Amino acid sequence: MISVSDLSIQINDQPIIDRVEFTIPRGKITSLIGESGSGKSMTVSAMLGLLPANAKVSGNVLYDGRNLLSEPAQVMERIRKKDIFTIFQDAANSFNPSVKMGNQLYAFSGGRVGDSKDVYVTKMHVILESLGLSLDIVEQYPFELSGGMLQRCMIACAFYVEPALLIADEPTSALDMVLQKEFIELVTNLNEERGTTILLITHDLDIVAEAAHAMAVMQRGQVVETGTVEAVFAQPVHAYTKRLLASRF
Repeated sequence: MISVSDLSIQINDQPIIDRVEFTIPRGKITSLIGESGSGKSMTVSAMLGLLPANAKVSGNVLYDGRNLLSEPAQVMERIRKKDIFTIFQDAANSFNPSVKMGNQLYAFSGGRVGDSKDVYVTKMHVILESLGLSLDIVEQYPFELSGGMLQRCMIACAFYVEPALLIADEPTSALDMVLQKEFIELVTNLNEERGTTILLITHDLDIVAEAAHAMAVMQRGQVVETGTVEAVFAQPVHAYTKRLLASRF
C-alpha cells in the first residue's frame, strides 16, 4: 500500500532521517518501533506532508503509485482528509477543551466525509455503543472524559471514516495497562473486521507482539531491520533489535 524508500530529512542542515526504507502492506498492521528520538514521528510527519517549514526532504513515499513527497499541499490535505486517519500520542491534545465533544466528533467524522448531522448522529450512535460509550458524551467537554474515553472517541471517528490507512502514533503512552490492552483490541478489531491498513508507532514490544503482523525497527534516524513480527522476534539480525528484544525479559 505504502512503500517508503531512500527517505532522508534534514532540519537546519542537520540530518534527522537517513535513507529510511520500509513498506506498509495493505490490510495488515505494521509497527514502526524504536526508542524515543529514533525518528519514528518525523518519518510519519514526512509521510503526511506535515514536516516543519525548515525541513528538507528527499526520497520516495509511494502511495498507490504516487510519491507523496512530491504532491502539492492541497492534494496532501485531501489525502489526509479522505484516505488517512491519524490518532496522535495524547488524545486530549486532539480536542479543543472549550468545545463540546459532539461538535468535535462530527468534525472528525461525519463532517470529514460530507455526511449531514442527521446521518452522523444515527451512524455515530451505533459506533459509540459498540465501543462502550454513551451518546451522552456529545454534551460533555473533553476535560470531563478520561484519557481512555478520549482514545475511544478517536477510534470511533476512525470506525466512522473507514480510512484506507490508520496511523496510530504512540497511542497508548498516556494510558494505564488495562486501557492500553483495550485500545489495542479495538485497533485489531478495526483491522480484522474492516480490513483497515494500520501503521502502529510504538516503543513497546509487547504491543508489537500482540497486534502487528510486520515491523520496522528504527535507531538514530535509520531503519535497521524489517520483517514479519514472527521472524524478527524469533531470529533478530541487527544488534540493536537483539538488545530491544532482550530488554523484554
